[in-house]
Amino acid sequence: MQTIKNRVKKLAERILCSKFGQRGVAAVTALTISVGEMMAASKGAAGFTKATQEVTSYQTPVSNLMKAIAAVIVLVGAFNVYFKMQNGDQDVKKTIMLTIGGCIAFIALSEALPLFFK
Repeated sequence: MQTIKNRVKKLAERILCSKFGQRGVAAVTALTISVGEMMAASKGAAGFTKATQEVTSYQTPVSNLMKAIAAVIVLVGAFNVYFKMQNGDQDVKKTIMLTIGGCIAFIALSEALPLFFK
């Protein structure tokens, strides 16, 4: 086994020491690096394209979900205002403003969401 190792080592030294061997090793190294970078760049670009398409496909469902959340805020806020008015609380105006503000914020965000992806 030792003799095989020695012979392979000597052969490798001869190849690497010769001018042809050095140029060949340099050419193979350059070719490997350039092909690897080309393939990585094409896969990376394809990955970014696919990710962009996936994210943009979620725009409509997320926008609709945000509008549904705004509707729930309105319903809960309306009941909250009604109960506060029945109990005679002093902060009814504050509750109305918070409910309207939350609803407007969610509607504005749902309309502005597609603008982030253009």
